[in-house]
Amino acid sequence: MKIESVRYHVLRNYDKKKNIAVDGMSADRVQAEMRENLVAFTCLLASPSEGVLYCGITAFNNDILHAFDLGTGKFRSLGYASVAEKFEVKVHRSLEMDSDGTIYGASACLHDVSRRIEAPGGAVFRLTKGDRRIEKLCIPCKHDYIQTITLDRKRRLIYGFTEPVFKMFIYDINRGEAKDMDYIGSITHISALDDSGRIWGTWDEKHHYLFCYDPRTGRFEFTRNKLPRADGDANRMYTGAGPVDSMINGGDGYLYIGSTGGVLYRLDPKKGEAEWLGKPFPLPRMPGLKVWKDSLLVGITGDGGAANVFAYDRENGRFFELGPVAASSDGLRLYRPHDLEIVGGNTLFIAETDVPDRSGFLWECRVSA
Repeated sequence: MKIESVRYHVLRNYDKKKNIAVDGMSADRVQAEMRENLVAFTCLLASPSEGVLYCGITAFNNDILHAFDLGTGKFRSLGYASVAEKFEVKVHRSLEMDSDGTIYGASACLHDVSRRIEAPGGAVFRLTKGDRRIEKLCIPCKHDYIQTITLDRKRRLIYGFTEPVFKMFIYDINRGEAKDMDYIGSITHISALDDSGRIWGTWDEKHHYLFCYDPRTGRFEFTRNKLPRADGDANRMYTGAGPVDSMINGGDGYLYIGSTGGVLYRLDPKKGEAEWLGKPFPLPRMPGLKVWKDSLLVGITGDGGAANVFAYDRENGRFFELGPVAASSDGLRLYRPHDLEIVGGNTLFIAETDVPDRSGFLWECRVSA
């Protein structure tokens, strides 16, 4: 197994070096260019039946949701700006597809606490199947914006976590009602459900302990367990955030967690304890993790221009290096991965964000079987 080819797809590009150093644009012109063209890819959702990859992005003009045609390689705006308010500038890790093809999402922000009171709060929205019309459903937590959601298809619930105040909420799809579960003090990059339907996350702003919430009882279980040897990885994403960079249900009774320190863990939901499985590369971050073929997991790790794809065999506990993410055409390296999606079995798409001198791109890696 290895990466055979890598290419990137450009939605829009704000080239900082060119615009400032070469063109010498005025401050107003720079701001206008940034507003329209400085974008980053933050979450991905594949819809094979449509031949489309849905992309949540960061965009200061509020055009934060696009569809990428897997056949033509072209992007299409889904028109979120037409329903947005000015503080909705990204879809962070908040795209989920229901069993009937309906897509649910949520809006995030980039402003600081000084503007919190004037900002209405992030919205939960859905895109109906067929026309993909955007419909806002609610603002679950007044003034706070939504960093991540997890859909419980069986119980018709959406769990979400907010920022700048780290709250949890539950949106009941059938009732059309949201419940603010209030402050939990920590946040995951993405959470997951165990086989019993409990949502897992982190709580406490200092220790980032693990917790779960059981919708059958309506009760939290706040453990005193943490990711082993992960204390130094908290705050790596941003101030106050915990060490959970990715979390998935492995389909084998366990949850698998990638940490901001680049470590893979296995969480036993029955015990509420996480086990260190290994660190595939001497790199931070692990924002993308997926169940792959047979007993494998596939993930992306790295930051600052060094990103690598790996596979992990759950049967023998072995890591495989698939290769670095560098474009086959010109050697350009992916700067900071933010999400990972699999299309057609052996094609990986990776969202890129926070590049210091240009916009983020959508990266495509073809992997040998």
